[in-house]
Amino acid sequence: MRFMSAHIPRKRLGDTSSSSNSSSSEEEETGLLLGPLSSLGDDEEDEGSWEQEHQQPQKQKRDRQSSEHDPHAAGGLGGSLPSAALGIIKGMVGPAILYLPHGFASAGYLVAIPVMLLSAAMFLWTSACLLEAWKRESDRVNNGSIRGKTGDDQKRIVLSYPELARRAFGTRGERLVQVGISLMQSGVCLTYLIFVPQNLRASALLLFDWDVSAGRALAFMVALEVPMSWIRDIRRLTATNLLANILILYGLVTCLGFAVDDIAHNVDGDVDDNEISETMMTTTITSGAFLREAFRRARSLPAFEPSGWFLFLGTSVLLFEGSITLLVPLQEAVQTPDDRRKFPSMYRRVIMGIVSFYLLFGTTCWMAFGNDVRTVMTTSLPPGTMATTVQLAYSLAVVFTFPLQNFPSLEIVSAVVGRMLPPAGNGTGKVGDSFRRNVISSALVVLLSVIALSAMDDLDRVVSLMGSLLGCPLAFVLPPLIQNRLDTGRELGERKRRGNVAVAVLGLGAMVV
Repeated sequence: MRFMSAHIPRKRLGDTSSSSNSSSSEEEETGLLLGPLSSLGDDEEDEGSWEQEHQQPQKQKRDRQSSEHDPHAAGGLGGSLPSAALGIIKGMVGPAILYLPHGFASAGYLVAIPVMLLSAAMFLWTSACLLEAWKRESDRVNNGSIRGKTGDDQKRIVLSYPELARRAFGTRGERLVQVGISLMQSGVCLTYLIFVPQNLRASALLLFDWDVSAGRALAFMVALEVPMSWIRDIRRLTATNLLANILILYGLVTCLGFAVDDIAHNVDGDVDDNEISETMMTTTITSGAFLREAFRRARSLPAFEPSGWFLFLGTSVLLFEGSITLLVPLQEAVQTPDDRRKFPSMYRRVIMGIVSFYLLFGTTCWMAFGNDVRTVMTTSLPPGTMATTVQLAYSLAVVFTFPLQNFPSLEIVSAVVGRMLPPAGNGTGKVGDSFRRNVISSALVVLLSVIALSAMDDLDRVVSLMGSLLGCPLAFVLPPLIQNRLDTGRELGERKRRGNVAVAVLGLGAMVV
């Protein structure tokens, strides 16, 4: 998952509510994704459905809290459909795609391709559920609230995924989504702490002939990430996040280029000598030798792997978790009403395009590097300078992305610990709070590194476990149940409601498998 508000296309034109301290900045950045974090420390009983509480003052208070995170408030803030499409791509395509070739090899094409298509179909269904639930609730709470108002009086109440869960299932539902998102982000950080040391080890061996242990490479990464986790205003990471996106794009294109080049330059079969020349790539593509070689390799791939097919279920789900958590913030960030109406159809088209690229990338790299392709695919590239640049580029991109991924978990842990401990006093004030937060962030990074060290050789299992236990509830189970629960007027129809239940049951089944 490539997360965080840096991926949400919004801007602060005309924002008159200046923030003089970094804590307000970080609350603003996380508000659209996690919603207000105050419920994590509450001891109150479950509030029930929104229908039961919408007449209470507490509801008005929470709606005001939501409006504080409104990117459209204080004068037409937001983004366009193209910027939202870019946010979807940035939120979904990242280092996790490198696990696909190994996942395909572990499952076989009779499992991998149908599971990918089924996961995509389920995700399109559940994302539509979440968007429809958002529209229903957004229309309800904002009905007439901005009509006839301009300038600073124009306010919209912004909803988030956790807020929709609260309106459906009360504070327990909200906490479940918030904790689920934070655990998923921590899990992604855990994979990063395995991914980077393996790449650094391969690069050091090739460049300097140093056989650096995974533990030392991990310690080097932790030494970088601990001080970076102390940053409280994540807008300061905008430049590094942009660089990370460029490096990821370079890595993806180069990896795919390696795979295509391997197929083109290792043609085996009934091919004339004239088809293999100095212009090998062009000649083989135009003559059909490249396609024949690709089909030959595809036929040689195993159809089913009984020992590891179940691991691919969780891997396929992990590819979508980043998009489901950003879905509502991206919808909210679209500025004009007309673009908001067009967003769902645009979202479906972009997701289908991304899934098509997933299938192309996974199968092509699998055909090129064979069944021995490693979980971290960059370590399976042919040794050489170009492969090393890809490994280093991805490692640097992940190092820069880590603080953004870790931010939601850090905010939730800090909020919980802050309510358990007495406030910093005796004149320390913000200095004491900042020191406490730095200690918590450092401890969280170190804890993840300890887990990563013990799971260094089991990245495929870590990825599958994350997708199954954390990705399935967030992406497949909760969205259709939220829509059913909020449909108090039975407007969906019995067929739609049963379809939602069926998809949620399939998601639960994927968790168990």
